[in-house]
Amino acid sequence: MKPFAPRDVAALVLIAVIWGINNLAAKYAVEHVPPLLVAAIRFAVVSAALVVFLKPVANWRALAVIAILSGPLHFGIQFAGLALAHDLTPMVIAMQLWIPCSALFAALWLKERIGWRRGAGIAFAFAGVAALAFDDSVLRQIGPLAMVGLAAALYGAAAVLVRRAGTIHPLTFQAWIAAATWPTLFPASLALEPDGFARAAAAPWTVWAAIAFGALFSSVVANALLFRMVQKYEVSRTTPFLFLSPVVAIGLGVVILHDPITPQIVLGAGLTIAGVALAALAERRFAR
Repeated sequence: MKPFAPRDVAALVLIAVIWGINNLAAKYAVEHVPPLLVAAIRFAVVSAALVVFLKPVANWRALAVIAILSGPLHFGIQFAGLALAHDLTPMVIAMQLWIPCSALFAALWLKERIGWRRGAGIAFAFAGVAALAFDDSVLRQIGPLAMVGLAAALYGAAAVLVRRAGTIHPLTFQAWIAAATWPTLFPASLALEPDGFARAAAAPWTVWAAIAFGALFSSVVANALLFRMVQKYEVSRTTPFLFLSPVVAIGLGVVILHDPITPQIVLGAGLTIAGVALAALAERRFAR
């Protein structure tokens, strides 16, 4: 194993910030446009941006599985759950399940050794995310919460399979994920969301800005960086830093949406940051 380069640590933090912002953007978009159509439009934009990266690869079977898991299945289920949810915070918590799921899948499939320091960092950070859920709103949203949690587990599995797919350019991954998503979800939207295109035509420009942010910054920039990180480093080492994402999302909810600051939010954010710090200290010890 090799220590993290400083720029790779910065890349992981940037991924968390982009995803934190994108959680708000996605929730806003699916409140105005049906969720399957939002996902289809988002990945049509990604396809247009990355068409030059849509190239044949040697390990196409693994790539196909990754594209289906992290494309139409993950985003179709997640956006449908977001559309049904009343509050964003419990959904943000459920989204983080991909991180412990990816560590578990990596241990099972790749025989990665997590180590007690990184394991403790993951445990602290996940405990912080779970602490945010101590609210009655969670019990009122079990269905959407289960959908978002399932979508997160599918993404965790895809993140681990990236390491088994060999050396593929991260933007080629994203190009194929997009190519598997919008041709699947546009017909699904036509069948299940008959008023989708009419609602999209009436949506304000801010909805289109939110979709564009998800397409260009979350799907292209953040996911490409993440795939590069899991190609370079063990999954159990990269994922603890991404627990900063729900802290960013909930913090933005407080600032922009004027969500109340509760003891659960303070406790959860503190535990999450402590877990990420512990994982970072483990990296410093490894580097020495």
